[in-house]
Amino acid sequence: MNKLLYTLAFLFLGGNVLFAQEAPLVLSLNETIQKARENSPSYYRAENTAENRYWNFRQFRASNLPQLTFNGTLPYYSSAIERVEQNDGTYAFPQRAQTYLAGELSLDQNVPFTGGLFSISSGLQQTTVYQPQSRQDYFSTPVSFSYFQPMVLYNRQKWENKIQPLLYKESKQAFDEDMERIAIEASNLYFDALAAKINRDIAELNVSNNDTLFVISKGRYNLGKIAENDLLQMELNLLNAKNQLSASDLNYEIAAQALKRYLQIPTDQPLELAVPTNVPVVEVPLAEAMDMARNNRSSVLEFRRRRLEAEQDIAEARGQTNYNLNVRANLGVSRQGDELNQVYSDPLKQQSLTVGVTIPIVDWGQSKSMIRRAKANRDLIEVDVQQDEINFEQEIFLQVKRFNIQASQLETAAKADTIAQKRYEVTKARYLIGKISITDLNIAQEEKDRARFDHINALRAYWVSYYTVRSLTLYDFIKKQPIDYEVSF
Repeated sequence: MNKLLYTLAFLFLGGNVLFAQEAPLVLSLNETIQKARENSPSYYRAENTAENRYWNFRQFRASNLPQLTFNGTLPYYSSAIERVEQNDGTYAFPQRAQTYLAGELSLDQNVPFTGGLFSISSGLQQTTVYQPQSRQDYFSTPVSFSYFQPMVLYNRQKWENKIQPLLYKESKQAFDEDMERIAIEASNLYFDALAAKINRDIAELNVSNNDTLFVISKGRYNLGKIAENDLLQMELNLLNAKNQLSASDLNYEIAAQALKRYLQIPTDQPLELAVPTNVPVVEVPLAEAMDMARNNRSSVLEFRRRRLEAEQDIAEARGQTNYNLNVRANLGVSRQGDELNQVYSDPLKQQSLTVGVTIPIVDWGQSKSMIRRAKANRDLIEVDVQQDEINFEQEIFLQVKRFNIQASQLETAAKADTIAQKRYEVTKARYLIGKISITDLNIAQEEKDRARFDHINALRAYWVSYYTVRSLTLYDFIKKQPIDYEVSF
């Protein structure tokens, strides 16, 4: 008896677990988009790209800050026989053994206005000789100031300070655009699966209807009320409906699997997709959309950056024409002694100044060619950017115009769907009482199915167009606010 109770309990609980596992996951369009923005491969790709660009910018900012560096030799030991010239011109070959230790602490700072490098350093050296005579020496540089100016015709850091902030802001806006493009991808996959599901539902309904009509037609044929041709047509309709149901089952499975993989949902998880009936009616003013796009899109920053980079290439070409002037200056104190405390008392001043000049005498037009080539590239980039700006505005114009007519087209498609469904029911009822032919019934059924598909396609076009306009302007025209996504790093 107990075993029987245990068995029944196990089957009951196990049945509940299986039922829970088979419960479908209900997804709306908004929930699908939200899941895609949190867990899709496109989201992780967008996040990794944005993170990479963020750390590139952080590296650039860090390069403008003082850099504290320690350089040391800890230690250097040598033991060798050396040739040493004597006062009488002969050579001696003594055995030398010594240890050398050195350390230097340096604080370096790039100078943005000139592109030079300013450094403050302090160093200490120790030399210990073991052979041929034991002794120990110290050399210190308590403080030393130095400045190095590599080139006066081209300041790379000045240009980077203009371009890198633009590049970083461009990357942030590109991430927002990527998130909106994820909504477009998710919407297309959602409507692929939804259309396939509705196609399957229509196929199931058509099989049921045609089966019922075939049974009724056989009875009417036996009573002599319809011809054999009509009966055969009804049987053919039933077979075609069954074939269509098999194909629609496969198509839905393919579309549902694609959606599940994109959302990182287990492939064996049943789905229940809801038709998005709550459609906001919003009019997008073209002038406002254009202004929002100019203010928010990464492309606008990209246009500015490409022009700056072209000017940077010209400046670099001018700076690398073999005309060069570099300056190296040093000012500090140092001291040498055989005791450590000696090298930090009464240090001696040391200073140096080096000015290097390179002036080409004959370069056979190399410098001129480099500059002209850079200017030609700048002109080509300007033409490309101007064309991209035209395409940029044209795309916004077309997408806004397309979206603004989607609402009326969707309303028309919804009404046509409702009318086609009612017409089919009326036509089927009239066929059952013998008022119309099987041809009229088939036409009504085809129009019913086509109207249903047209309604779903109109819904898809509306939402895809809506998120396309959002991605092109980075502006939410329903909430009346710019679109800005937070990143997790």
